[in-house]
Amino acid sequence: MRSLVSIAAALAMAAAPVSAAPKVCADCVRANMQALAGEDFHGRACGTADENAAARYVAERLKAYKVKGALDGGAYLQPVQFRVPTYASAPTLEAGQLHFVQGLEIVAMEPPEAVTGQLAVIGADTPPATAAGKVALYLPGYELAGVAALMKAGALAVIVPAPTNVAMVWDQLALRPPGAVEILGAEAAPARPAKLQPLIFAKVDAADALRRLDGQAVRFAAPRGEPVLQTTYNVVGVIHGTAPDADRQAILLSAHYDHMGIIGGQTYHGANDDASGTAAVVEFARMIGQGKPPKRTVQFALFGCEEQGGHGAKYFLSHPASPLSDLVANLEFEMIGYVDPDRPKSLMLTGWERSNLGPALAAHGAAIGPDRFPQENFFERSDNYQLAKKGVVAQTISAWALPPTYHQPTDDLAHIDLPFMARVIQSMAGPVDWLLNSDFRPAWNPGGKP
Repeated sequence: MRSLVSIAAALAMAAAPVSAAPKVCADCVRANMQALAGEDFHGRACGTADENAAARYVAERLKAYKVKGALDGGAYLQPVQFRVPTYASAPTLEAGQLHFVQGLEIVAMEPPEAVTGQLAVIGADTPPATAAGKVALYLPGYELAGVAALMKAGALAVIVPAPTNVAMVWDQLALRPPGAVEILGAEAAPARPAKLQPLIFAKVDAADALRRLDGQAVRFAAPRGEPVLQTTYNVVGVIHGTAPDADRQAILLSAHYDHMGIIGGQTYHGANDDASGTAAVVEFARMIGQGKPPKRTVQFALFGCEEQGGHGAKYFLSHPASPLSDLVANLEFEMIGYVDPDRPKSLMLTGWERSNLGPALAAHGAAIGPDRFPQENFFERSDNYQLAKKGVVAQTISAWALPPTYHQPTDDLAHIDLPFMARVIQSMAGPVDWLLNSDFRPAWNPGGKP
Protein backbone atom coordinates (compact mmCIF):
# COMPACT_ATOMS: atom_id res chain seq x y z
CA MET A 1 0.00 0.00 0.00
CA ARG A 2 1.35 3.43 -0.93
CA SER A 3 2.14 5.85 1.86
CA LEU A 4 0.28 9.15 2.34
CA VAL A 5 3.51 10.97 1.45
CA SER A 6 3.85 9.19 -1.90
CA ILE A 7 0.14 9.78 -2.64
CA ALA A 8 0.50 13.48 -1.91
CA ALA A 9 3.60 13.68 -4.09
CA ALA A 10 1.82 11.96 -6.95
CA LEU A 11 -1.14 14.36 -6.68
CA ALA A 12 1.20 17.33 -6.73
CA MET A 13 2.96 16.03 -9.81
CA ALA A 14 -0.36 15.38 -11.50
CA ALA A 15 -1.23 19.05 -11.11
CA ALA A 16 1.96 20.13 -12.89
CA PRO A 17 1.58 21.35 -16.48
CA VAL A 18 2.27 18.76 -19.17
CA SER A 19 4.06 19.87 -22.33
CA ALA A 20 2.97 18.70 -25.76
CA ALA A 21 4.21 15.18 -26.32
CA PRO A 22 6.44 14.35 -29.29
CA LYS A 23 4.58 12.62 -32.11
CA VAL A 24 5.19 9.00 -32.95
CA CYS A 25 5.97 8.06 -36.54
CA ALA A 26 3.91 4.91 -36.99
CA ASP A 27 5.54 4.23 -40.37
CA CYS A 28 8.99 4.38 -38.74
CA VAL A 29 7.91 1.89 -36.07
CA ARG A 30 6.50 -0.42 -38.75
CA ALA A 31 9.67 -0.22 -40.86
CA ASN A 32 11.91 -1.03 -37.92
CA MET A 33 9.69 -3.92 -36.87
CA GLN A 34 9.72 -5.32 -40.40
CA ALA A 35 13.51 -5.13 -40.49
CA LEU A 36 14.16 -6.60 -37.05
CA ALA A 37 11.50 -9.32 -37.06
CA GLY A 38 11.52 -10.05 -40.79
CA GLU A 39 13.48 -12.72 -42.60
CA ASP A 40 16.84 -10.97 -42.89
CA PHE A 41 18.04 -11.56 -39.33
CA HIS A 42 16.65 -15.11 -38.90
CA GLY A 43 15.48 -14.54 -35.33
CA ARG A 44 18.64 -12.77 -34.06
CA ALA A 45 20.02 -15.67 -32.00
CA CYS A 46 22.55 -14.77 -29.31
CA GLY A 47 26.13 -14.51 -30.54
CA THR A 48 25.36 -15.26 -34.18
CA ALA A 49 26.14 -13.32 -37.34
CA ASP A 50 22.42 -12.56 -37.60
CA GLU A 51 22.33 -10.98 -34.15
CA ASN A 52 25.49 -9.01 -34.93
CA ALA A 53 23.90 -7.76 -38.17
CA ALA A 54 20.82 -6.68 -36.23
CA ALA A 55 23.08 -4.71 -33.87
CA ARG A 56 24.61 -2.87 -36.83
CA TYR A 57 21.14 -2.11 -38.17
CA VAL A 58 20.08 -0.61 -34.84
CA ALA A 59 23.30 1.44 -34.67
CA GLU A 60 22.62 2.82 -38.14
CA ARG A 61 19.10 3.81 -37.08
CA LEU A 62 20.43 5.72 -34.06
CA LYS A 63 22.99 7.47 -36.23
CA ALA A 64 20.30 8.40 -38.77
CA TYR A 65 18.22 9.86 -35.95
CA LYS A 66 21.08 12.14 -34.83
CA VAL A 67 21.90 10.13 -31.74
CA LYS A 68 25.63 10.06 -31.01
CA GLY A 69 27.55 6.93 -30.16
CA ALA A 70 28.01 6.89 -26.39
CA LEU A 71 31.17 4.81 -26.26
CA ASP A 72 34.84 5.78 -26.57
CA GLY A 73 35.52 7.62 -29.81
CA GLY A 74 31.81 8.00 -30.50
CA ALA A 75 31.34 4.28 -31.13
CA TYR A 76 27.89 2.74 -31.01
CA LEU A 77 28.81 -0.94 -30.74
CA GLN A 78 30.14 -2.42 -27.53
CA PRO A 79 31.55 -5.92 -28.17
CA VAL A 80 30.87 -8.51 -25.50
CA GLN A 81 32.78 -11.78 -25.66
CA PHE A 82 31.67 -14.83 -23.73
CA ARG A 83 32.63 -18.48 -23.44
CA VAL A 84 29.88 -21.07 -23.66
CA PRO A 85 30.42 -24.58 -22.25
CA THR A 86 29.46 -27.38 -24.62
CA TYR A 87 28.75 -31.09 -24.76
CA ALA A 88 31.16 -33.32 -26.69
CA SER A 89 28.10 -35.32 -27.68
CA ALA A 90 24.42 -35.26 -26.77
CA PRO A 91 23.69 -36.48 -23.24
CA THR A 92 22.17 -39.96 -23.03
CA LEU A 93 20.21 -41.99 -20.52
CA GLU A 94 20.33 -45.79 -20.66
CA ALA A 95 18.34 -48.36 -18.68
CA GLY A 96 17.87 -51.97 -19.79
CA GLN A 97 17.27 -51.82 -23.53
CA LEU A 98 16.22 -48.18 -23.41
CA HIS A 99 18.46 -45.50 -24.93
CA PHE A 100 17.26 -41.92 -24.58
CA VAL A 101 18.96 -38.87 -26.11
CA GLN A 102 18.96 -35.20 -25.11
CA GLY A 103 16.43 -33.29 -27.18
CA LEU A 104 14.57 -36.41 -28.26
CA GLU A 105 13.23 -38.30 -25.25
CA ILE A 106 14.96 -36.37 -22.43
CA VAL A 107 16.28 -32.95 -21.45
CA ALA A 108 18.82 -32.79 -18.63
CA MET A 109 19.33 -29.46 -16.89
CA GLU A 110 23.05 -28.63 -16.38
CA PRO A 111 23.97 -32.19 -15.43
CA PRO A 112 27.31 -33.60 -14.25
CA GLU A 113 29.29 -35.64 -16.75
CA ALA A 114 28.09 -39.01 -15.51
CA VAL A 115 25.63 -40.62 -13.09
CA THR A 116 25.16 -44.34 -12.52
CA GLY A 117 22.73 -45.89 -10.07
CA GLN A 118 19.68 -48.03 -9.48
CA LEU A 119 16.33 -46.74 -10.69
CA ALA A 120 13.76 -46.11 -7.94
CA VAL A 121 10.20 -45.36 -8.96
CA ILE A 122 8.80 -42.83 -6.48
CA GLY A 123 5.10 -42.23 -6.08
CA ALA A 124 3.27 -39.53 -4.19
CA ASP A 125 3.24 -41.56 -0.97
CA THR A 126 6.74 -43.03 -1.23
CA PRO A 127 9.07 -41.79 1.55
CA PRO A 128 11.80 -39.54 0.03
CA ALA A 129 14.45 -41.58 1.86
CA THR A 130 13.71 -44.40 -0.58
CA ALA A 131 15.58 -42.38 -3.23
CA ALA A 132 18.84 -42.12 -1.27
CA GLY A 133 21.76 -43.21 -3.46
CA LYS A 134 19.44 -43.99 -6.38
CA VAL A 135 18.17 -42.39 -9.58
CA ALA A 136 14.61 -41.39 -8.75
CA LEU A 137 11.79 -41.45 -11.27
CA TYR A 138 9.31 -39.10 -9.61
CA LEU A 139 5.88 -39.87 -11.02
CA PRO A 140 3.96 -36.97 -9.43
CA GLY A 141 5.91 -34.87 -11.95
CA TYR A 142 7.59 -31.49 -11.74
CA GLU A 143 6.39 -30.63 -8.25
CA LEU A 144 9.12 -28.48 -6.72
CA ALA A 145 8.71 -29.45 -3.10
CA GLY A 146 8.70 -33.14 -3.94
CA VAL A 147 11.73 -32.90 -6.23
CA ALA A 148 13.64 -30.88 -3.61
CA ALA A 149 12.81 -33.46 -0.93
CA LEU A 150 14.24 -36.25 -3.09
CA MET A 151 17.43 -34.33 -3.74
CA LYS A 152 17.78 -33.50 -0.05
CA ALA A 153 17.31 -37.19 0.75
CA GLY A 154 20.31 -38.01 -1.42
CA ALA A 155 18.92 -39.01 -4.81
CA LEU A 156 21.69 -39.19 -7.42
CA ALA A 157 19.36 -37.67 -10.01
CA VAL A 158 15.65 -37.00 -10.35
CA ILE A 159 13.72 -37.83 -13.52
CA VAL A 160 10.26 -36.30 -13.94
CA PRO A 161 7.65 -36.53 -16.70
CA ALA A 162 7.80 -33.27 -18.61
CA PRO A 163 4.88 -30.94 -17.81
CA THR A 164 3.12 -29.01 -20.56
CA ASN A 165 5.06 -25.78 -20.04
CA VAL A 166 8.34 -27.67 -20.40
CA ALA A 167 7.11 -29.56 -23.47
CA MET A 168 6.28 -26.22 -25.12
CA VAL A 169 9.92 -25.10 -24.97
CA TRP A 170 11.49 -28.55 -25.28
CA ASP A 171 13.87 -27.73 -28.15
CA GLN A 172 15.01 -24.53 -26.46
CA LEU A 173 15.82 -26.31 -23.20
CA ALA A 174 17.69 -29.06 -25.05
CA LEU A 175 20.05 -26.45 -26.50
CA ARG A 176 21.01 -24.93 -23.16
CA PRO A 177 24.71 -25.27 -22.32
CA PRO A 178 25.85 -27.66 -19.58
CA GLY A 179 27.06 -24.91 -17.28
CA ALA A 180 27.47 -21.22 -16.63
CA VAL A 181 28.58 -18.87 -19.40
CA GLU A 182 31.72 -16.83 -18.70
CA ILE A 183 31.41 -13.20 -19.82
CA LEU A 184 34.91 -11.89 -20.46
CA GLY A 185 35.60 -8.55 -18.81
CA ALA A 186 32.42 -8.57 -16.73
CA GLU A 187 32.11 -8.77 -13.00
CA ALA A 188 32.35 -12.43 -12.02
CA ALA A 189 29.03 -14.00 -11.15
CA PRO A 190 28.67 -15.47 -7.65
CA ALA A 191 29.96 -19.02 -7.53
CA ARG A 192 27.18 -21.54 -7.89
CA PRO A 193 27.22 -24.77 -5.91
CA ALA A 194 28.18 -27.83 -7.87
CA LYS A 195 25.05 -29.32 -9.35
CA LEU A 196 25.61 -32.95 -8.43
CA GLN A 197 21.96 -33.93 -8.65
CA PRO A 198 20.65 -33.34 -12.14
CA LEU A 199 16.99 -32.80 -12.94
CA ILE A 200 16.05 -34.73 -16.06
CA PHE A 201 12.78 -34.14 -17.89
CA ALA A 202 11.45 -37.15 -19.80
CA LYS A 203 8.67 -37.18 -22.34
CA VAL A 204 5.59 -38.98 -21.07
CA ASP A 205 6.16 -42.11 -23.15
CA ALA A 206 9.79 -42.29 -22.03
CA ALA A 207 8.83 -41.89 -18.39
CA ASP A 208 6.25 -44.65 -18.76
CA ALA A 209 8.86 -46.97 -20.28
CA LEU A 210 11.26 -46.23 -17.43
CA ARG A 211 8.56 -46.96 -14.86
CA ARG A 212 8.62 -50.61 -15.90
CA LEU A 213 12.33 -50.87 -15.08
CA ASP A 214 12.11 -50.15 -11.35
CA GLY A 215 15.25 -51.47 -9.64
CA GLN A 216 17.37 -51.77 -12.77
CA ALA A 217 20.66 -49.95 -13.42
CA VAL A 218 20.53 -46.50 -14.99
CA ARG A 219 23.47 -44.87 -16.74
CA PHE A 220 23.48 -41.17 -17.59
CA ALA A 221 26.35 -39.58 -19.56
CA ALA A 222 26.92 -35.93 -20.54
CA PRO A 223 30.51 -35.69 -21.86
CA ARG A 224 31.92 -32.18 -22.09
CA GLY A 225 33.44 -30.50 -25.12
CA GLU A 226 35.63 -27.43 -25.46
CA PRO A 227 34.07 -24.05 -24.62
CA VAL A 228 33.06 -21.92 -27.61
CA LEU A 229 33.97 -18.22 -27.77
CA GLN A 230 31.16 -16.02 -29.07
CA THR A 231 30.51 -12.29 -29.42
CA THR A 232 27.43 -10.18 -28.97
CA TYR A 233 27.12 -6.40 -29.08
CA ASN A 234 25.41 -3.76 -27.03
CA VAL A 235 24.29 -0.75 -29.05
CA VAL A 236 24.70 2.41 -26.98
CA GLY A 237 23.79 5.97 -27.96
CA VAL A 238 23.43 9.30 -26.20
CA ILE A 239 21.80 12.70 -26.53
CA HIS A 240 23.40 15.11 -24.11
CA GLY A 241 21.10 17.37 -22.13
CA THR A 242 21.25 21.13 -21.74
CA ALA A 243 21.42 21.35 -17.94
CA PRO A 244 24.88 22.04 -16.45
CA ASP A 245 24.80 18.67 -14.71
CA ALA A 246 22.87 16.87 -17.45
CA ASP A 247 25.25 13.94 -17.73
CA ARG A 248 25.11 13.32 -13.99
CA GLN A 249 21.33 12.83 -14.00
CA ALA A 250 20.87 10.73 -17.11
CA ILE A 251 17.86 8.62 -18.04
CA LEU A 252 18.52 5.27 -19.72
CA LEU A 253 15.98 3.88 -22.20
CA SER A 254 16.70 0.26 -23.05
CA ALA A 255 15.51 -2.97 -24.62
CA HIS A 256 17.09 -6.19 -25.88
CA TYR A 257 17.22 -6.86 -29.60
CA ASP A 258 18.14 -10.58 -29.63
CA HIS A 259 15.82 -13.57 -29.70
CA MET A 260 15.97 -17.35 -30.19
CA GLY A 261 17.06 -17.71 -33.82
CA ILE A 262 16.35 -20.95 -35.70
CA ILE A 263 15.43 -24.02 -33.64
CA GLY A 264 14.36 -27.31 -35.13
CA GLY A 265 14.16 -25.77 -38.59
CA GLN A 266 11.73 -23.07 -37.46
CA THR A 267 12.54 -19.38 -37.14
CA TYR A 268 11.68 -17.76 -33.84
CA HIS A 269 11.38 -14.18 -35.10
CA GLY A 270 10.90 -12.52 -31.72
CA ALA A 271 8.63 -9.80 -33.03
CA ASN A 272 7.02 -9.11 -29.66
CA ASP A 273 10.02 -10.33 -27.65
CA ASP A 274 11.75 -8.01 -28.13
CA ALA A 275 11.78 -6.39 -31.53
CA SER A 276 8.82 -4.41 -30.21
CA GLY A 277 10.77 -2.95 -27.29
CA THR A 278 13.76 -2.26 -29.54
CA ALA A 279 11.56 -0.47 -32.06
CA ALA A 280 10.11 1.59 -29.21
CA VAL A 281 13.52 2.69 -27.93
CA VAL A 282 14.65 3.49 -31.48
CA GLU A 283 11.48 5.54 -31.96
CA PHE A 284 12.13 7.44 -28.74
CA ALA A 285 15.61 8.13 -30.11
CA ARG A 286 14.05 9.54 -33.28
CA MET A 287 11.55 11.72 -31.42
CA ILE A 288 14.07 13.08 -28.94
CA GLY A 289 16.80 13.49 -31.55
CA GLN A 290 14.56 15.58 -33.79
CA GLY A 291 13.13 17.71 -31.02
CA LYS A 292 14.42 20.32 -28.63
CA PRO A 293 17.31 18.89 -26.58
CA PRO A 294 16.10 17.80 -23.13
CA LYS A 295 17.46 19.09 -19.83
CA ARG A 296 18.73 15.70 -18.84
CA THR A 297 21.01 13.49 -20.85
CA VAL A 298 19.28 10.45 -22.30
CA GLN A 299 21.14 7.24 -23.03
CA PHE A 300 19.88 4.47 -25.26
CA ALA A 301 21.04 0.89 -24.76
CA LEU A 302 19.97 -2.05 -26.87
CA PHE A 303 21.38 -5.13 -25.20
CA GLY A 304 22.49 -8.37 -26.81
CA CYS A 305 21.99 -11.94 -25.59
CA GLU A 306 19.28 -11.21 -23.04
CA GLU A 307 17.54 -14.47 -23.87
CA GLN A 308 20.60 -16.52 -22.95
CA GLY A 309 21.16 -14.92 -19.56
CA GLY A 310 21.52 -11.17 -20.01
CA HIS A 311 25.14 -11.29 -21.22
CA GLY A 312 25.08 -7.80 -22.75
CA ALA A 313 23.53 -6.11 -19.73
CA LYS A 314 25.90 -7.86 -17.34
CA TYR A 315 28.89 -6.62 -19.34
CA PHE A 316 27.41 -3.12 -19.46
CA LEU A 317 27.49 -2.99 -15.66
CA SER A 318 31.28 -3.25 -15.76
CA HIS A 319 31.65 -0.97 -18.79
CA PRO A 320 28.84 1.60 -18.68
CA ALA A 321 28.76 4.57 -21.03
CA SER A 322 28.98 6.77 -17.92
CA PRO A 323 29.21 5.93 -14.20
CA LEU A 324 26.15 4.03 -13.03
CA SER A 325 25.79 6.61 -10.27
CA ASP A 326 24.92 9.13 -13.01
CA LEU A 327 21.82 7.17 -14.01
CA VAL A 328 18.67 8.56 -12.40
CA ALA A 329 16.43 5.84 -13.84
CA ASN A 330 16.22 3.08 -16.42
CA LEU A 331 13.08 2.26 -18.36
CA GLU A 332 13.28 -1.04 -20.22
CA PHE A 333 10.70 -1.74 -22.94
CA GLU A 334 9.80 -5.36 -23.57
CA MET A 335 6.90 -7.12 -25.27
CA ILE A 336 4.65 -4.19 -26.15
CA GLY A 337 3.25 -5.53 -29.42
CA TYR A 338 0.51 -7.84 -28.15
CA VAL A 339 -2.62 -6.55 -26.41
CA ASP A 340 -3.51 -7.91 -22.98
CA PRO A 341 -7.21 -8.78 -23.37
CA ASP A 342 -7.78 -8.09 -19.68
CA ARG A 343 -6.09 -4.69 -19.84
CA PRO A 344 -6.37 -3.52 -23.46
CA LYS A 345 -5.73 0.17 -22.83
CA SER A 346 -2.90 0.16 -20.33
CA LEU A 347 0.58 -1.17 -19.70
CA MET A 348 2.26 -2.76 -16.74
CA LEU A 349 5.45 -1.79 -14.94
CA THR A 350 7.38 -4.67 -13.42
CA GLY A 351 8.17 -4.13 -9.77
CA TRP A 352 5.55 -1.37 -9.57
CA GLU A 353 5.43 -1.47 -5.77
CA ARG A 354 9.22 -1.30 -5.45
CA SER A 355 9.67 2.40 -6.32
CA ASN A 356 7.82 5.67 -6.86
CA LEU A 357 8.70 5.78 -10.57
CA GLY A 358 5.49 4.17 -11.82
CA PRO A 359 3.10 6.45 -9.90
CA ALA A 360 5.09 9.49 -11.02
CA LEU A 361 4.85 8.51 -14.69
CA ALA A 362 1.16 7.71 -14.27
CA ALA A 363 0.60 11.14 -12.75
CA HIS A 364 1.96 12.61 -15.98
CA GLY A 365 -0.30 10.64 -18.26
CA ALA A 366 1.28 7.22 -18.58
CA ALA A 367 -1.37 4.51 -18.85
CA ILE A 368 0.56 2.07 -16.68
CA GLY A 369 -0.19 0.07 -13.59
CA PRO A 370 1.07 -2.82 -11.49
CA ASP A 371 2.36 -6.10 -12.85
CA ARG A 372 -0.60 -8.50 -13.00
CA PHE A 373 1.64 -11.55 -12.86
CA PRO A 374 3.84 -11.18 -9.74
CA GLN A 375 4.20 -14.96 -9.49
CA GLU A 376 6.17 -14.91 -12.75
CA ASN A 377 8.91 -12.64 -11.30
CA PHE A 378 9.09 -10.55 -14.47
CA PHE A 379 10.94 -7.78 -12.62
CA GLU A 380 13.89 -10.16 -12.36
CA ARG A 381 13.60 -11.57 -15.88
CA SER A 382 14.62 -8.59 -18.00
CA ASP A 383 17.79 -6.54 -18.38
CA ASN A 384 16.53 -3.87 -15.98
CA TYR A 385 17.28 -6.25 -13.11
CA GLN A 386 21.03 -6.11 -13.69
CA LEU A 387 20.96 -2.35 -13.17
CA ALA A 388 18.49 -2.55 -10.30
CA LYS A 389 20.87 -4.79 -8.37
CA LYS A 390 23.43 -1.97 -8.64
CA GLY A 391 21.02 0.56 -7.14
CA VAL A 392 19.60 2.19 -10.28
CA VAL A 393 15.82 2.53 -10.20
CA ALA A 394 15.31 0.27 -13.20
CA GLN A 395 11.99 -1.23 -14.27
CA THR A 396 10.40 -2.72 -17.37
CA ILE A 397 7.31 -1.58 -19.25
CA SER A 398 5.29 -4.32 -20.96
CA ALA A 399 1.85 -4.79 -22.47
CA TRP A 400 0.96 -8.49 -22.10
CA ALA A 401 3.80 -10.52 -20.63
CA LEU A 402 2.12 -13.91 -21.15
CA PRO A 403 0.81 -13.96 -24.72
CA PRO A 404 0.29 -17.32 -26.45
CA THR A 405 3.16 -16.49 -28.82
CA TYR A 406 5.74 -16.25 -26.01
CA HIS A 407 8.95 -18.01 -27.12
CA GLN A 408 7.10 -19.65 -29.99
CA PRO A 409 7.60 -19.50 -33.79
CA THR A 410 4.27 -17.65 -33.89
CA ASP A 411 5.93 -14.58 -32.33
CA ASP A 412 6.09 -13.03 -35.78
CA LEU A 413 4.95 -9.87 -37.52
CA ALA A 414 1.57 -11.41 -38.37
CA HIS A 415 0.76 -11.54 -34.66
CA ILE A 416 1.84 -7.98 -33.86
CA ASP A 417 -0.72 -5.20 -33.46
CA LEU A 418 1.24 -2.34 -35.02
CA PRO A 419 -1.44 0.33 -34.42
CA PHE A 420 -1.49 -0.71 -30.75
CA MET A 421 2.31 -0.44 -30.64
CA ALA A 422 2.16 3.09 -32.02
CA ARG A 423 -0.44 4.02 -29.40
CA VAL A 424 1.67 2.47 -26.64
CA ILE A 425 4.76 4.43 -27.62
CA GLN A 426 2.71 7.60 -28.01
CA SER A 427 1.19 7.07 -24.56
CA MET A 428 4.69 7.09 -23.05
CA ALA A 429 6.06 9.96 -25.13
CA GLY A 430 4.72 12.71 -22.85
CA PRO A 431 5.71 11.02 -19.57
CA VAL A 432 9.21 10.28 -20.88
CA ASP A 433 9.52 13.87 -22.09
CA TRP A 434 8.50 15.04 -18.61
CA LEU A 435 11.05 12.74 -16.98
CA LEU A 436 13.81 14.10 -19.22
CA ASN A 437 12.94 17.70 -18.43
CA SER A 438 12.08 17.52 -14.74
CA ASP A 439 14.09 17.45 -11.53
CA PHE A 440 12.25 14.38 -10.26
CA ARG A 441 14.59 11.67 -8.99
CA PRO A 442 12.83 8.32 -8.53
CA ALA A 443 13.66 6.34 -5.41
CA TRP A 444 13.20 2.84 -4.14
CA ASN A 445 10.41 2.37 -1.66
CA PRO A 446 11.44 0.86 1.67
CA GLY A 447 12.45 -2.73 1.02
CA GLY A 448 12.05 -2.30 -2.72
CA LYS A 449 15.67 -2.31 -3.81
CA PRO A 450 16.74 -5.85 -4.82
